[in-house]
Amino acid sequence: SAPTLAAESFYSGPTFFSQRPDETKSLTTIDRFGPVGMAIDLIQPAFTMRIKSIEEGSPAAASGKLKAGQIIESINGAVLKDIDPRIQLGDMITTAEAADGLLKFAIQGEAEPVIVKIPALGAYSPTWPLNCPKSDKIVRNLADYIASPKGEKGVGGIGMVFLMSTGEEKDTAVVGEWARTLKPHMYPWFIGFSGIPLCEYYLRTGDASVLPSIQKLVDNAVATQYNDAWMGRGGTSVTYGSGHLNAGGTAVLTFMLLAKECGSAVPDNALLGALRHFYRYTGRGGNPYGDDRPEIGFVDNGKTGNLAFAMAAAAALTPDGENSVYAAARDHAANTAIYSTSFMLHGHTGGGIGEIWRSGSMSLLRDKKPNQYRDFIDSRRWHYELSRRFDGSFGILGGGGYDKPLWGVAYGWAYTVPRKQLRIFGAPPTRFSKPFQLPKQPWGVEADNDFLSLEAVPGNDGKKQDLSKETLAKDSSIPF
Repeated sequence: SAPTLAAESFYSGPTFFSQRPDETKSLTTIDRFGPVGMAIDLIQPAFTMRIKSIEEGSPAAASGKLKAGQIIESINGAVLKDIDPRIQLGDMITTAEAADGLLKFAIQGEAEPVIVKIPALGAYSPTWPLNCPKSDKIVRNLADYIASPKGEKGVGGIGMVFLMSTGEEKDTAVVGEWARTLKPHMYPWFIGFSGIPLCEYYLRTGDASVLPSIQKLVDNAVATQYNDAWMGRGGTSVTYGSGHLNAGGTAVLTFMLLAKECGSAVPDNALLGALRHFYRYTGRGGNPYGDDRPEIGFVDNGKTGNLAFAMAAAAALTPDGENSVYAAARDHAANTAIYSTSFMLHGHTGGGIGEIWRSGSMSLLRDKKPNQYRDFIDSRRWHYELSRRFDGSFGILGGGGYDKPLWGVAYGWAYTVPRKQLRIFGAPPTRFSKPFQLPKQPWGVEADNDFLSLEAVPGNDGKKQDLSKETLAKDSSIPF
């Protein structure tokens, strides 16, 4: 369990999210107060709020009375107290949007509070993001942002995955316009991130005009494959910066499996070599940085969640489907999300990319592990709220270089994976799907499949521990 902090600490009890503000530092910045459109410095005494900046065109700017340097004494009468300030600020947005959208800022030296109005989206339903009008509005706002002339398609076009995941025909049509003009890239990052939505688009619509682009991406993936996986920027020589980079290469495997389902000519040696290579990491630790042994621990920057979607593509392709080792590997890789979330926002280039894959992969388990999924999504709601931007887009708060719409357009998957509109999200095969029998045991022997079980190992008394009621606060790995 999480450690109990000293009585004199700002925090009144255990905390389990890493990278939380340190009450002993003179300055910590909350880069985005969600759709309000401001950044807030937290200064001493912990945690006094000072406006760092106001975003142009935001609700905060529309007030005409807020500016950098002002001290916020309270928001809607509340001061920061006892808990992670990020959680409290996120909850303020949730509460305001469920009511009239008003946030009243008591500013030091001002007689009257400054009122900022954000759109009233309603309250989250108990089953959010499904059957939830507020979630639906957030999804629609992000989709409309991506589709707008100034919208961000995301790195490699990864925002197109989000558009496909809404299930709305008008969003699919936007993807079609992009797909028909795609120029296939050689970099593995872009092969995977652009190839996945391209294949999902074909499997939904049967638009054969995109098949040549899919095939060209397959050819590029094969040409840049090395030791059954991929480097960050392509090439086949091991030099500094060109070794395996699984944060990008894992998605190439996902693409190749989907391309096979589309009927593209994917060489068996390339496909099965990559499948075996990455499958070995499931159930035996984390998906490593490169061509290495599985990582030990949970600071994986989302690579294991990324791997869950590759295994989802494998389970979708093979006729064995949900009875295959790939489905078990998918679930096991996805299950690391709940245990690794206390290490959120960790990563040497910034931890934002990890949150994309972590939230998305945990959503794959909504049906199989409903208690853990509900605790996960509810406990992390504050981060989705603070990551939202007033124009409908997302950043990834605290995610370093990933805290911008270029990557944030994929963070919306947290709301749409449970809709099961994509093959890798759980959608059934379409009339355009072409199954392919993958090896029933791509690596290891049948006894190795025990590593993929989600059940606890029996104790000395022969009984298995009930894991169905695990929570982030008590059972996730603690980074302290």
